[in-house]
Amino acid sequence: MKRLLLTYLTMALLLGGSIPAASAVQPSPKPQEPPTEIYKISGDGRAIKAVGQMPAMHRAAISPSGRYVYGEKIGFSKQDATVPYLYDLQTKKLVKLPGFAKWSPRKDLLYMLENEQLVLFEPATGKKKVLVHASAAYPITDFLVAPDEEYLAFIRKDLKGTDEQVRYHLYLQHVPTLKMKINDRFAMTPSYSRDVQSLYWMPTSRKLFYKTNAAYKELDLPTGLKYEHKLSAFPSYSSDMKYKYVRTQNEEYFLDLQTGKKVMQQKQSQLPIMEQFIDKIVWSPKGHAFAAEWFFRPSNAQDSYMMIRYQKEPSSFLYPFGGIGENKWSPYLSAIDNIRVIGWSQDGKSVYVADLASMYYSAFSPDKLNEYRHVVEQ
Repeated sequence: MKRLLLTYLTMALLLGGSIPAASAVQPSPKPQEPPTEIYKISGDGRAIKAVGQMPAMHRAAISPSGRYVYGEKIGFSKQDATVPYLYDLQTKKLVKLPGFAKWSPRKDLLYMLENEQLVLFEPATGKKKVLVHASAAYPITDFLVAPDEEYLAFIRKDLKGTDEQVRYHLYLQHVPTLKMKINDRFAMTPSYSRDVQSLYWMPTSRKLFYKTNAAYKELDLPTGLKYEHKLSAFPSYSSDMKYKYVRTQNEEYFLDLQTGKKVMQQKQSQLPIMEQFIDKIVWSPKGHAFAAEWFFRPSNAQDSYMMIRYQKEPSSFLYPFGGIGENKWSPYLSAIDNIRVIGWSQDGKSVYVADLASMYYSAFSPDKLNEYRHVVEQ
């Protein structure tokens, strides 16, 4: 697919800028492994152009300004660990990072888990600020900063505790003062994939959702009250708080928060137990347009397929990145093609998509499925 895209798109690489105090490195690619390409899709879903190319990565996220790409390279064996990288689309420099990270919602800053401590890292200067100190018996398993960056939520696992029902602890830290406290203790089945979400902030930063073994829980920050929801996925709100995406065991829909009307996507009676659904939704930073990774599995096939769905209203969709030529809106195999939405431009006029390296087990170790499971579970 990458070869076809390269013949159909004109590369427009940006110039200038640097990452101070860091040496450029190159990951060890698999022989003949194609690079990861970054594309920018216009707001109407029609114009697509290549804006950058980096060594093959398996996961990626673009910075708020669109200058940097955070990427992760999954290893090819038990001895070859997953490694995080930072790529500057202007200078074409790639640096290896000391820990897994997530972008700030507003600035080109990374919240990074380095040596079991949470730090705030500034790519432009290389400066770091420790937010949460490390504890070997109390490791951090996940973290996410609020949209207004007033609070940082993170989960720690109590390795010395004997009660499994309260082994995981939810913390909130006030970022300006670094003051923090435990807000909940609960049981949780840890994810064996870094792609699985365990925390979600409402755009207003007034509510935090987190996943436990019992339910999806909601913490209301102003009151401190907690609520439980029987959902199949986190709710997801548009930036302007006009729509909320909801998926339960029985249905999938967008709720108009002003009218209370449901814009149905599907009911359980329509399909055999959610054989297709929105697997990941990325709202524009302005308004309620979004790009989403739409998952579906044909009833007569074992493979999982994807499409990128772009839209401005929940009732209608475009498919701006599915294929080539006459078959432009065709689906693609999710694990093999590994095409992902990696973020929006700050003005909300364009969305970024990455054509990443395959995550299919044969790309790592052909006919060695157990080894593949080890590396993707990092």
